[in-house]
Formats: sequence, C-alpha cells, structure tokens
Amino acid sequence: MVSMAALALALLAAGASSSSAANITTWHVVWTGGQSNSVGTNSQTSGYPTWASTDRIQMFCWSGHGCTEGTFAPAAVPLYGESNVGFSQTFANLLLQTLPADHGVVTLNTGVGGTGFIDHRWTVPDGDLLVQSVAAVKKLAAALPVALGGTYNLRTMLWHQGEDDAGDNRQHFNASYCQYLVNDLSPLVDFLRQSLPGASAATPFVDGGMLPFWVDAVAPATAGVSDAIYALNTSRACTGTADSRIFPDLFPGTQTPCGEPGHRSGITGDVIHFNATQATLMGRQYWGAYTRATKLGTPVPSARTAACGGKPVAPAAPVACN
Repeated sequence: MVSMAALALALLAAGASSSSAANITTWHVVWTGGQSNSVGTNSQTSGYPTWASTDRIQMFCWSGHGCTEGTFAPAAVPLYGESNVGFSQTFANLLLQTLPADHGVVTLNTGVGGTGFIDHRWTVPDGDLLVQSVAAVKKLAAALPVALGGTYNLRTMLWHQGEDDAGDNRQHFNASYCQYLVNDLSPLVDFLRQSLPGASAATPFVDGGMLPFWVDAVAPATAGVSDAIYALNTSRACTGTADSRIFPDLFPGTQTPCGEPGHRSGITGDVIHFNATQATLMGRQYWGAYTRATKLGTPVPSARTAACGGKPVAPAAPVACN
C-alpha cells in the first residue's frame, strides 16, 4: 500500500504552469457529479497538497450560489459547486500537464450531498439533478466561447456516489450489485453520453470507490454497491474506477477512523467522507482511472455482470475512447 504521506509529497512536488486565458485555443471541460464526497465535504484547512493558481484552469459558476451565474474564474479552493477540497481540482491539474501550452481546463461540479438513485434524483431520464446537470453543461458550452474565447471540448465525466444507495438512507435500503451497476449506474453513463454537449460513446466516464473505513464499518451492507463501483468497466467501455482502497481504515498507530471527523453522515453520524488530504489523493486516483478508461475499447468480460442481464454490455465494435 502506498502511504498517504508519500502520495501527498508526490502531489506537492507537482505544479501547474501559468498562462493567460486569452491565449487558450481549446478548453477541455471536466464535469463532476454525485453526492457529498464529489463536492469536497470536509473541514480540513491545511496540511493537504495544493496547486498554484493558473488562468489555464477555470471553474464555471452555473448555479449562482456564492458566485455570479454564468461566469468563469481561475480555479481555487473551494471550486465553484464544492464545499471545501474535492478531487476535481487535482484531476484538472494532472490533465493540464498533458495538454499543449495553448489548451486549458474548465471544471464544472453539479454534485449534491445525500443523493443517489434510491431517491430518484439521479435516475434516468428525469431525475432532477440529472436534468439540472445537463442544463448546466449546456449553459457552460454556450457561455465559454464568449467569456473565454477558444473552443469547447467535453473531456471527461467524473462521478462519486454510492453511499446513499449502500445503506446510508432512512429506508435502510441496500442496492444489490446488479441493481446498482446494471439498472442505475450504467444507464446514467449512457444517458450522459447521449445528452451532454460534445459527449459520445467514446467519452470517458470515471467513478470512485467509497471511504474504506465506512465501507468496512457497515459491511456487508455496502458490498453490492462497492463491488458494482469497481466493476463499471465490466459494463461499459471507456470507463474506470478511482481506487480508494489505498487508504487504511484507521490512521496508522491509532484507533481513529481515517476520514473526515467534522462532517459525518447526516443519517447515522458515521465517518463517511474523505478528508481534504484524501480528496486530493483521490484526484490522482481519478487521473489514473481516466488514463485506463481511455484504453478500454470494450468492457472487461465478467460472468457476474453478464448474469445480471439487462442491456448488452458490449458495443457492436470496439470504441476508440477519447
């Protein structure tokens, strides 16, 4: 297992180059959605890896909550749409390092804490957060050429959700592997690829594992959803999973949960969120999963997923992922 300290040092050693937004010819849009861990629900204010500000990474204000709706600004903590430190800023910086000097990144986060498929807020095709997210990306696509210049390119979709459907709900409902993977998450991937401006069957979609302490503390209730999250690549091409299992359940040498102590589950009071350090390190995990997703032209064969039935998982021909 790679230690949190080693990963943190690796991130601290990296940095983003500076350039003027006026010189950018292409903007690569990174959409993030899901529930509370997708929006940086943590309280840590120092000691986590940080990134230098650059005009080449912009954040888009789509909702007007704490910012002027329809505007862009250089990415900063917290990003527009996030509570504190999430994983998408780290992902954006790692993406930036691979781009030409006249390309940039735009972040958009439409996640909402305590939501999922059980409450129908992300359910295809008319979940209110799903509809709202599509509208937000369309708003960004329309505003970008005027506000920033350059062209719009939807680069990838990042997703973190599962706690609400794995028992952290007032109904005490636990989705099964097949329910979450085949009936809920896979249709979401298909819908977003069909609905977001610039998306296609080749647009990478990356989900992420849940906090290991919480997963283990409430096991076996979490097993179906957790397994499904890690099996997304058995259901859809051009997908990957950010592995959260790099983190231990407890801080080394203690009995303290390795997670966020100040923002617990609103249902059970359990430690369920990543702290800011973990969130930034998850950004690196999302980046690794993204690079794998770009090479996955067909789903990984899985007897367990095939046994679920539902829509065929393999495309007619291999997909050349973006």
